[in-house]
Amino acid sequence: MWYPIRVFFLSLLIIGTAQANNGANPVNATSTIVILTSFPESFYTPIKQAFERTHPDISLRVLNKKTPALIQHLNQRRSPFADMVWMSSSDAMATLKASGAIKQPLTFAWSQFGFFWHQEKLQSLGISAPNRWEDLLHPNFIDQIAISAPSRSGTNHLLIEIILQQYGWEKGWAYLNQLGGNLATVTARSFGVREGVIKQRFTVGPVVDFFYRSAVAEGYPVGFQPVPNTPLIPAQIAMTNRENQSTSSQVFVDFLLSNQGQSLLSLPNVNRITLEQGRAIASTMPTPVFDPFLSAIRYQTVNALFDEVVTNRLPELHSFWQKWALINTQALSVKDRKSLNAIYQQATQMPVHNEGASDEKFNNVLDANKKYTASFQSLTESWRQQLHRNLTDANTGLDALLYKDVE
Repeated sequence: MWYPIRVFFLSLLIIGTAQANNGANPVNATSTIVILTSFPESFYTPIKQAFERTHPDISLRVLNKKTPALIQHLNQRRSPFADMVWMSSSDAMATLKASGAIKQPLTFAWSQFGFFWHQEKLQSLGISAPNRWEDLLHPNFIDQIAISAPSRSGTNHLLIEIILQQYGWEKGWAYLNQLGGNLATVTARSFGVREGVIKQRFTVGPVVDFFYRSAVAEGYPVGFQPVPNTPLIPAQIAMTNRENQSTSSQVFVDFLLSNQGQSLLSLPNVNRITLEQGRAIASTMPTPVFDPFLSAIRYQTVNALFDEVVTNRLPELHSFWQKWALINTQALSVKDRKSLNAIYQQATQMPVHNEGASDEKFNNVLDANKKYTASFQSLTESWRQQLHRNLTDANTGLDALLYKDVE
């Protein structure tokens, strides 16, 4: 008596299988795109959800990694193999493009760097909001600034490179050296600067604009001033060069560029500048020169240098630059002013010249993956010793000026 029922269900199964094989039921035939990103989950989740609602036959598997770890994942061909890379570090994208890991990156949104501060704390200290990089060197900002380490944050690596390219190699590092004298801390991630300002652990920090907009949306009393003469920062996506890549990758790219995708950029947790808004901003200000390929080829050197010049010696920089500022504000003779300038040059002398910083073999030694090798340790130890000697000699010079009239 059960035979007719069994035949009926078996027939349905056969028909359903045939329809699926003939593409008659594409909703059930899902494909998966694997995406590596440095964007936080709060950023990509609303975009992922909107895309999957629009394209129910395509699933996004998004893996979040810090930029250095993301680069290692691709270059070392780790599993899972990614179809796409999605991030806001154009120099990291250039690095991956140069290594052959990805195809040509495509910009889908923009951001701006700026000074981000807590309004109430700034007012309580009686400090004016910064408008330019030089403002952060004022003694009023001692222990009031935070910045994130470029070796830990791809976004901040871009920020450091902007400074180096605007000022030039020697003057840029001299600025960062002096800025170290006013830093309260160097955070592990750029998000740490946002949280520290909000919680008033420090007063100001250079960040990308979406940190400011998200803080305003959450009701915090914060301010923001775009850094003048600073380029817009592209948020980009690129397909990898892996074999058997998902054919649906282009569908996701097209979604990001569509009106629907661009409208998602204004969501509170996304907070990016659309392509149209970026064109409007660019039309009202000069476009500064920034070379992402120069940034890419000296990527490892800049990261390692920043840790040795700034991150690992904040106490020494605090002591030296506060003493230097005290003398610099005094009325000095021509001879003493010349001596103070020479002391500045001594304190800010770099162990690596501009040309050497871009050397491929040099950067290979300083690869973050080789941090505990003998060659990496030997090289950075030699920098450490030279930087220590420079600052010690400069301190001796300061003391000579400070106490020259003391019997």
